[in-house]
Amino acid sequence: KSCIDPKYNLNHLISIPFFRLGMMQARCLTLSKTKLDFSYSIRSRKIRTSAIFAPGPFPDAIQPSVKLTSQGSFMGTKLSRSSSSNCKSAPRDLKHQTMASSSSSWESLSQLAAGTPTAVRLEEQKRLRAEGAGLPHTDCSVRLFGGKEEDIRVTLYRDHAAWCPYCQKVWMMFEEKQIPYKIEKINMRSYGDKPDWFLKKVPSGLLPVIEIDGQIVTESLVVMQILEREFPSTRQMCPEPGTQDFDRANELLRLERQLFGDWCGLIFRPPGGGALSFLGGGGASNTNRVVFEKTLDKVDAELGKTEGPWFLPYISMVDLQYLSHVERMCASCLYWKGLNLRNTSRWANLEAWLDAAEQLPSYQATKSDYFTHVRNIPPQYGPGYADDTPEAVEAEAYVSGKGDAWKLPLSLSSTQMEPVSAHMDDGAESARHEAAWKLIGNHTAVTKFSCRGAGKKGAKQFQAPLADPYAVPNEDLIPTMDELLKAVVQSLL
Repeated sequence: KSCIDPKYNLNHLISIPFFRLGMMQARCLTLSKTKLDFSYSIRSRKIRTSAIFAPGPFPDAIQPSVKLTSQGSFMGTKLSRSSSSNCKSAPRDLKHQTMASSSSSWESLSQLAAGTPTAVRLEEQKRLRAEGAGLPHTDCSVRLFGGKEEDIRVTLYRDHAAWCPYCQKVWMMFEEKQIPYKIEKINMRSYGDKPDWFLKKVPSGLLPVIEIDGQIVTESLVVMQILEREFPSTRQMCPEPGTQDFDRANELLRLERQLFGDWCGLIFRPPGGGALSFLGGGGASNTNRVVFEKTLDKVDAELGKTEGPWFLPYISMVDLQYLSHVERMCASCLYWKGLNLRNTSRWANLEAWLDAAEQLPSYQATKSDYFTHVRNIPPQYGPGYADDTPEAVEAEAYVSGKGDAWKLPLSLSSTQMEPVSAHMDDGAESARHEAAWKLIGNHTAVTKFSCRGAGKKGAKQFQAPLADPYAVPNEDLIPTMDELLKAVVQSLL
C-alpha cells in the first residue's frame, strides 16, 4: 500500500494497490477487459483500489458490468435492488454515461467536491498541516505543537506505507507527548530500496529511527525511553524509577513479549510442525491456541487492575508497546484461525482498552484495517498458517471481501467481525466525499500509477508479492484510465 503524495516521484511508489484516500469500503464498477475495483473503508480511513488490465489493446467501447445491492444510482441512472447487468444486458444509457464523464473535467469535479462540508473540513486540516498544526495525519511532514520549526531537535524516520508496527508506537509517542518533530518517510525493505543517503545514516536500514541533536537512535522501545528522558516537561509516558508503577511497567513489558511470542507460535508455525517440528509441531496448532489464549487472559486480567482503561493509571508507553501488535493480532487471529479477540466477554477489559485507544486522534491516524494487515503481515513476518475450521473459512471470506462481504450498502457496526468504532465513523457520505477529494487532488499520479497493471514489470523485484517500484506503466492507457477515474469520482460525489 502506498500513501501517495502529489509531490512524490512515481518511480519510487510502492505498487501494492492500496493507497490512503477515504474511509468506506465499496466496489463501484467492473469493466470488461478492464477491471477497476474502488474500495473505500470507514474501518481504516483509507481507500483500496486495484486496476487490472488484460494484455492487448482496449476495445473501442468499454462496456460496464455494474452491481449494486440497494436502490441507488450510478452516473445518474437508477438501479433497482440487487440489480446486476452484464455487457449484453446493461442499460444503453448506463453504458454511455460511464464513459460520458469526459464532459466532466478534473477542474469541474474539484469545484463540485469543494462545495461539500467534508472538503471544507479537509482543506482546513490540509492548511493546518502545512503550518505544523492540526490533527495527526500520515501526510504530515512537520509537527510543531505551538513551537517554532527552528527549535525542533528531532526527526522521525518511519515507513512510507504508514504500516510498520514499530514505527506506529513511536509515532504515537510523539503525538501523545506533543514533542515537536519532523518526519521523513522511508520504504520498508519488502517494498523497495532504501535511499543511499538513509543507509549512510543507518547502515542496517531498520525502522523506526530518530535523529536527535545529530545522533541516530534505533529500536522502538529505546527510542521511546529516550524521548521520555529528553522531553520531561511534556506528558509523562513512563513511571519514575523506583516507584511501584515503574516495577509494574517492567512486568507488563515482559508479559507483552510473552504475548508476542505466543502469537507468533499460533500464526506462523505450521499446524503439523513441518520444518519447525523441533519447536513443538505435529498437531501443535490447538496447543498453540490454548497457550496464546491463556496469555491473553493474563493481559486482560492486568488491564482489570486499574480503574481506567489503561495498563497504568494513565496512558503510557506500556500501552503503545502493546497496541501496535494487538491490533495486528486481532486481524490475523480472525483471518487465519477464526479466533475473534473483539467483543467477547472473556476479554472484556481488552475491549474497553481498545475502545479507549480508538478515541485517540494519534491512534485514529495510525490504525489500519484487517485486509491490509493480513496482506502486509506475511512479507514482514512470514506466511500465516490457516486452520480449516468453519470459523476460519468464514473469517477469511469476510476479510477478503468474498461473497456479500463488501457489497453495498455495507453493514458497519462496532459488533461485527471487524468492528467499526463509532469514534471513527463519520458516515457514508463523508467517506465518499473524502475519497473523491483525495483522488481529485492527486489524480495525475494515481492515473499513471494505475497503468502499471498493463505495463512492464520492474527489473528488480521485492519480497512483497505486489511490490514493483521499478515497474513501467503503459502510458498509452493514461487517457482511458483518466476517464475511468473521473467516473469513479463522479459516482462518489
